[in-house]
Amino acid sequence: MKLDLQKEVKQLLSEVTKVNFKGHTFVLKVDVNEDPNKKGIKVQFLPTSFAGMDKKQQDDVAMELAQKLNQGLSPLGLSVERDRELKDKSILGFFIYIEYLDKIILNALSQASKPDNNTNPQ
Repeated sequence: MKLDLQKEVKQLLSEVTKVNFKGHTFVLKVDVNEDPNKKGIKVQFLPTSFAGMDKKQQDDVAMELAQKLNQGLSPLGLSVERDRELKDKSILGFFIYIEYLDKIILNALSQASKPDNNTNPQ
């Protein structure tokens, strides 16, 4: 029984997305926020080692992660905000408000309604 549980845990851990950033390894977790006051997508980086970082290191890594995330998301009209209300303070959490997702939908609709410039009208 114990061996089966260990085997299952190892299999689950191998299937998750791991992110290496600034010398630290995190498991990436993306989910929907269930708090009705903060509707949106939560993006969390869970540390794989609990030897951990001190508060200053954690804040520095979180600021750099936020900057990288915002650079990558800005072409989509999205940005993240740091989620500081997590119960587990070892997790680096970010939040994308649901209002930002409207931009993606509206952009997709406007792109879909544009005529294709590569086609030749006959």
